[in-house]
Amino acid sequence: MPRLLVLLALLGACASPAPTSGPTASPFEVEAPPVWSADGIRIATFNGEFLFDGEGDEGEATFAWKGDPAAARAHRDAIAAVVRTLDADLVLIPETENLATLQRMADESLADLGYDAVLVDGLDSFTGQDVGLLSRFPVEAEGRTNERATVGVSDARYGVSKNLWARLTLPDGTPVTVIGVHFLARPDDVDRRDRREAQAEVIRQLVQQEIEAGRQVIALGDFNDLDDQVQDRGGYRPITDVLATVKRAGPGPEDDLVNVIGDVPQAERFTSFYDRNGDGQFDAGEFSAIDHVLLSPALYRRVVDVRYVHSHDPRTVSDHFPIVVTLAE
Repeated sequence: MPRLLVLLALLGACASPAPTSGPTASPFEVEAPPVWSADGIRIATFNGEFLFDGEGDEGEATFAWKGDPAAARAHRDAIAAVVRTLDADLVLIPETENLATLQRMADESLADLGYDAVLVDGLDSFTGQDVGLLSRFPVEAEGRTNERATVGVSDARYGVSKNLWARLTLPDGTPVTVIGVHFLARPDDVDRRDRREAQAEVIRQLVQQEIEAGRQVIALGDFNDLDDQVQDRGGYRPITDVLATVKRAGPGPEDDLVNVIGDVPQAERFTSFYDRNGDGQFDAGEFSAIDHVLLSPALYRRVVDVRYVHSHDPRTVSDHFPIVVTLAE
């Protein structure tokens, strides 16, 4: 195995799990950028794949633009070009280095789009990654949860090193809390299952707290896991109850968050590319849906459009694809 793939495996790169059933994936082709016909409030999540500045301490992980400011700028420009096509009011960007880097991208490439950058420093000292948010709406409060939950049947406890919450008000007066996450990688790794389930419980508690405070919730980002109810393009099944746990946030099923994945045809349900055999080609079984957008029922009832946007080459920009949800205003 090439050295880079070995390093990515050791670091827990967002690998697709092995398929269990479902249609064989056809070769991937880059689509045209999206054209937005539906008016409304757009919400997106898009993993920036080491959206770093190429300067200073950049953690222990290896990536092509590490320590190279010019190459890092080129990568930020490529990520920004995709973000521009989304025309979203809220864009969550996992794998962001820090607030300064996110603000730099907004200033360099997106200055005309009216974004404020939001990021709360996390606890992942190994990769140095955090979860960033670009918002056109004023953010009234921001923070992160440092809570921990029990790991399986052990005495160990585990938290979410990369997370963010931001409270804001939609133009119609609806109070909303955006909860951005980046969970532990490797969806089919049994040794990581219990820790990722602990992370899900931490976020479930945060979602419930915000719901009980009378706020609608948008939980989104890189869950590094599969939906328990709707199969993705590859027909993958989760080995955890991660998505089920996060969705089960309130006192009854009427409060459960809804995953928008079911609103697109199965052939379009993929958000991540993992070159499993390292051949640089797009092969069946290398695309999966491990990024998600979960909405409170009241917000879900306002959904007018859901897109899984596949308009860039995941080998050269980001190995993830955006999800964009439009809500009626």
